[in-house]
Amino acid sequence: MSPSTMRERIANGEFLVIIDGLVVKLNNFISKHPGGPLAIMHMVGRDATDEVHSMHLKEVIDDIMPRWAVATFVPGEKDGFKVSYVEDMELPYSAARSAVSEGERTKEGTDYAAIQHDFRQLDQKLHDAGYYKCNYWDYAFDIARYITFFATAVSLIIWGPHIIWTYLLAGVSTALLWQQLAFLAHDLGHNEVTGNSKFDMVVGICIADLLGGLSVGWWKKNHNTHHIVTNDIDNDPDIQHMPFFAISTKFFESRYSTYYNRIMEFDAAAKFFISMQDKLYYLIMCFARFNLYVLSWNYMLFSDFAPFRSLELGCVGLFLLWFSYLLSYIPTWQYLLTYIFVSHSVSAILHIQITLSHFAMSTESPDPERECFAARQIRTTMDVICPTYFDWFHGGLQYQIEHHLFPRLPRHKLRSVQPMVREICKRHGMDFMEFSFIDGNVYTIRWLGEIASQVKMYTPPCWLRDGKEFQSHYTKPTT
Repeated sequence: MSPSTMRERIANGEFLVIIDGLVVKLNNFISKHPGGPLAIMHMVGRDATDEVHSMHLKEVIDDIMPRWAVATFVPGEKDGFKVSYVEDMELPYSAARSAVSEGERTKEGTDYAAIQHDFRQLDQKLHDAGYYKCNYWDYAFDIARYITFFATAVSLIIWGPHIIWTYLLAGVSTALLWQQLAFLAHDLGHNEVTGNSKFDMVVGICIADLLGGLSVGWWKKNHNTHHIVTNDIDNDPDIQHMPFFAISTKFFESRYSTYYNRIMEFDAAAKFFISMQDKLYYLIMCFARFNLYVLSWNYMLFSDFAPFRSLELGCVGLFLLWFSYLLSYIPTWQYLLTYIFVSHSVSAILHIQITLSHFAMSTESPDPERECFAARQIRTTMDVICPTYFDWFHGGLQYQIEHHLFPRLPRHKLRSVQPMVREICKRHGMDFMEFSFIDGNVYTIRWLGEIASQVKMYTPPCWLRDGKEFQSHYTKPTT
């Protein structure tokens, strides 16, 4: 199948994706995809070989892909190396990749084909060396921490003295429990533990939903989309936090989110918060967990795609029961509010760790048609460096570049892979961004401040200045 034929069929409603040289039609599979439909929709008309291999077991690819293949892909003679054939098409479910201006396009000498080749070789090397095999003993200390934090919080609340320090310490222990559990839920959501998608997902729900009250299903749908379109302004939900944050001045244009199916309004509230986002960053993060409760319930009750809806509602319901019962032991409303505030505000640590890896990184591709998967992940992601003894605090996921390149690689092994990734980046002249946790915070806050300083200087584009109402051509994705 030629690029022109593929584009014509996509325009007529077919979900065609290129995988291992085959054109795969996924219309009948998209509603069954465990990672959610958008993870597929964002790959329509593109060579998704690296994305698919990074997120799935080889056995799954070998079993499913041939069943949906409709043709062999034959690129045009003048195309050269290319990964996207639809950047000029107005697809109703995936915006064109955010790109820099023509004058800032990729400098000659950036060999995306060579970058792709080297990272594919590294991935094969990691498979051959057994890096992808989960060592369950790595979770021994993790589980010990979970039990310690849980037991500490419960013991203090039920048997501790009725003084303010009891509920402060209980709140900190609860927050650390939730932070650490998020790392385990992350592994299970990526099928890193057993490799069995359904089993890992059920275990993740029974642990994280039950102990943390948040939906793993919501997280997986959100997170898989994030991995596919990392830091893309219109498509990546992990950077769409209007009206509180904008990590690019392009958000000032009231962009349309293909994930939330709504316009991200740059209104008076957005101007107020974003003009001070560098100063409000940590304060807003203290309340971020409450937003996750809202997103989780919205997903469980109203999402068209919630394959484990009943199980999640049951586990989150049980969380509300046992957590409410635990709170009943707190004797005064002052102590109760103290515990709830501390447990949720200290959880800001996790949200800072998550946003640190992407907020100050690039949101615009130098070449959307040719930039390969590996190059995009390195451009949009930052590593946080720390001593080995402090890996537990970051869960091993401070190596976000390596995680984005190899999402199913157990997080306990990411540290050992970093030197290999850094060497390839050096070979190809690619920027490899890494900071200490403190320096990363400073870098991110400075970037947020830079965007904040431009709010007052912003001049709307002509279609806004003329008073024309923004009408997005994007519609709710259908399957």
